[in-house]
Amino acid sequence: MPFYIFKVSADNSLEYLDEEEKYKAAKEKVNKLRAALVRSDDTSYRMVFANSVGQGELLLSPTESSERIIGDD
Repeated sequence: MPFYIFKVSADNSLEYLDEEEKYKAAKEKVNKLRAALVRSDDTSYRMVFANSVGQGELLLSPTESSERIIGDD
């Protein structure tokens, strides 16, 4: 299963950006994206290990009972 990389907007909308087969490559890509962020921007970047882009979106989407995004710590 690959690692999918998403851009998460302030309104919690997800935008698929890329995928990587290896954790290290995915982590490096996400770290580069985060380093390029402007602090005033409410955008964040997340990666998720999933079977498909759709499953990744489902795992990262906030549920009705919680506004917290998985992996948001």
